Amino acid sequence: MIASERRLYIMRSLNEKGIVNLKEIAKELEVAEITTRRDFEKLEEMGKLKRVQGGAALENLLDSAELTMHKKESINTSVKVKVAQYAAELVSDGECVFIDGGTSNALLIDYLSRKQITIVTYNELVVRKLEKPTAAEILIIGGRFVPGFCMNVGSMAQESLRQFHFDVGFFGCSSINVDENIAYITSTDSLIMKKIALENADKRILLIDATKLQKMSFLKFANTDAFDRVICDTPTFDFNAPANYELI
Repeated sequence: MIASERRLYIMRSLNEKGIVNLKEIAKELEVAEITTRRDFEKLEEMGKLKRVQGGAALENLLDSAELTMHKKESINTSVKVKVAQYAAELVSDGECVFIDGGTSNALLIDYLSRKQITIVTYNELVVRKLEKPTAAEILIIGGRFVPGFCMNVGSMAQESLRQFHFDVGFFGCSSINVDENIAYITSTDSLIMKKIALENADKRILLIDATKLQKMSFLKFANTDAFDRVICDTPTFDFNAPANYELI
């Protein structure tokens, strides 16, 4: 198969799936991975796709990844507040709570800070929202600061996070493919942090807004079955919610 035919196949796959895996494409085309990588590079130069870790994605799927946390704070705010208020009611005094990165999770601090609990987070947006003394004890995980996502990550942060056991863990994601029950994220830096907290939490709660449903990104976080609850506002489109979804 000549180069133009391979690249046409890649673009057809991208238009169908949104994201493709380099190894899978190479296998399907029966060519070496280095050949597929060069095809990806050429298509990226042409503005057809964006290379990501392990594959490639259509540009429009990466829009959310390129937004900074500060810009995201002003998007769907009323819905995120509604979800945060609802979720905060699931926490009881005396519990240890994990707050994941992201703007939706950061809003939890407005309601959880009033409770007699311990809060652990690597989300710097939580810190920035604190303006007065709190009833909660708040522990900030330190590490390498990522400005665009306002979080602390890296080996130091990972080692610190492993020391904790959480009664409740609140998590976020960038999108969910409901048909495949997979939650996606856009930050490779936060993936390990999320997985550590997921393993160390008794109750796992995913907070999203309906705009994230039936979309994909380029990095798989977890199967949505891994969460006890997926709390979301009710979407405007037809949606068969799995048993662990709570539409509010």
